[in-house]
Amino acid sequence: MTIDKEKIIVMLSAVALLIASGLFYSYAVADANASDTIKEYKPSVSSQEYEKRYKEFYGNFTEQMAEEGNPADLTLDDGRDLFSTVAGSKGKSCASCHGKDGKKLKGAATSYPKYDASLKGIKTLALQINMCRKNKMGAKPMKYESYDQLALDLFVKSLSNGMLINVSINGPARPFYEKGKAFYYKRMGQLNFSCAICHVKYAGHKARANLISNNRHHADHWPSYRLKWAKTGSLQRRFRGCTKNMRAKPLPYQSDLYRDMELYMTYISNGLPIKVPGFRM
Repeated sequence: MTIDKEKIIVMLSAVALLIASGLFYSYAVADANASDTIKEYKPSVSSQEYEKRYKEFYGNFTEQMAEEGNPADLTLDDGRDLFSTVAGSKGKSCASCHGKDGKKLKGAATSYPKYDASLKGIKTLALQINMCRKNKMGAKPMKYESYDQLALDLFVKSLSNGMLINVSINGPARPFYEKGKAFYYKRMGQLNFSCAICHVKYAGHKARANLISNNRHHADHWPSYRLKWAKTGSLQRRFRGCTKNMRAKPLPYQSDLYRDMELYMTYISNGLPIKVPGFRM
């Protein structure tokens, strides 16, 4: 039997390339082309059925703990104080423009995220707060996911508690909504998963000791206190955590695609009341 050394070399090179590609893919940044054709999935459960399964699986554990006191309530109180704290070169606080305890901002959070012409993209509530600090107060923008940034974001959003989410994707916002949707369905990482595989195709099913959530309620209760984190976090922190679970490299906070996906997910929650701070497993 004659051994074709050239073929063996080619085969070994191909195997090495596949291995290298797999290793690279596991650390690939998650913003691979999000404009690919979307393969949509039929939802595995309705939001009502998911709520039923949640009660059967978890009982009222989180509700009882929240009634005894959501730790994020302390963060919200700190956010209220920060709202009235003067900062920056212009000698202003958030309250200087928006009234004591933010009375002029009641209902404002219901329309975020939204298109902003100055950005030529999507503006989240967290981004808007930092833009106000920089442009209106002459203050340094807060680091995203820092305690103070979350506290201020939480307080401002809480001013719309009980009011219905009403995000628009009309006009110039539409392409960014489509990008966010495409990214939600985009397979990525070493596991070749997407957000939609879990939260649309297999929502209501179990993954180890967890019940996979339905995407209908993903945007109505953030920032939330999460038991796994033992602290308060944002929806985009959850994006990053899921990205890591797919063995892909997460994007920075408030990156274009995360803002687009936040628009997509919030639009799905249109008609639901805002209820922050949330309390999650």
